[in-house]
Amino acid sequence: MRNVCITINSLNRGGAEKQCLLLAKAIRGVHNVTVVILRDKPIHKPHISYIESEGIEHIFLPANMVQKANTFISFLKKNDIEIIFSFLPTDSIFSAICGKLSGVPYVFAGIRNSYMARTKFTALKWLNNSILDYTIANNFAAYEAALSFGFKKKVFVISNGIEMKEVPERIENEKEIINIISLGRLVKQKEYDTALKSMVCLKQILDNEVSFKYTIVGQGPDEDTIRTAIKSYGLEKEVELIVAPNDIYGMLLAADIYLCSSSFEGVSNAIMEAMNCYLPIVATDAGDNARLVIHNTNGFIVHIDESDKIAEYLKELVLSSSLRCKMGKKSFEHLRSEFSYEAFQANYLKLIENIDNFQIKDGYIAF
Repeated sequence: MRNVCITINSLNRGGAEKQCLLLAKAIRGVHNVTVVILRDKPIHKPHISYIESEGIEHIFLPANMVQKANTFISFLKKNDIEIIFSFLPTDSIFSAICGKLSGVPYVFAGIRNSYMARTKFTALKWLNNSILDYTIANNFAAYEAALSFGFKKKVFVISNGIEMKEVPERIENEKEIINIISLGRLVKQKEYDTALKSMVCLKQILDNEVSFKYTIVGQGPDEDTIRTAIKSYGLEKEVELIVAPNDIYGMLLAADIYLCSSSFEGVSNAIMEAMNCYLPIVATDAGDNARLVIHNTNGFIVHIDESDKIAEYLKELVLSSSLRCKMGKKSFEHLRSEFSYEAFQANYLKLIENIDNFQIKDGYIAF
């Protein structure tokens, strides 16, 4: 049994925070695990509920930086922490420095996007090459970007996991209105303008043959920009923007097609949630989307910014209930096989079990 610490910046809404807590749950039955949260705000209430329901040990560090560092170092020494896993650049930097000052044998940083600000990437490269033991990428695009940027070959990939929900398999159903949905932060990275352009094109090529509705679900600084774009493209009847959803899984189950138009990604939690709900996916070739979406099997992959191609594939799915069901079933099966909670758990438990003696080969860990 190892003493493990998992750090995260805050309990804000987001994929990294979700994966941090999932990791704590995955290994806590075998190892002593504490989640250390660097800041007590913002807090996404579902994360606190998850911590409480799963009985995850956790602490919040003080706001003052000196007190924060002293408290963390004291915690590491008192609890004889042997392994630190970090998820984001800020907590990775903080954990690496404090961890090595405290004599923690193994400190892992995290990379979650194939693109990030150069200052952050430079800092993570310095950490990886000078202080850290290893860096874990949650996607192969980030792994390849790190090596290209000059990271020493101490980087490997463990993909995100998802606790799959029991949902009904879809049946063929001819509908009057086909529902397309996207989930994600309302930020430039998600390229909702590309998505909206594809809706303009889809509207033209369908020519009232079949009606569709496109729903964007998320929060973020680009909300007003997206609302303005919806009006400027004349899509007020076809497109809805929802910023405070009550039941995301319910919305996914009510949808027929999932769309991801991002310019860069890691491993998309939103796409995985859509796959869990038996949805066919149309996605840009960003991050590891092409590992989640096998082209012509559980959906379609397009080049970034190709709104016309997105519209063509959406048309195929809009016009065929049987294709939607066939690809949706493949989505569910692929998710269960490659990205389930059980696969995620097994990868981390094997890593910890063999932490003194493992190798990295082509981005994978080998024992």
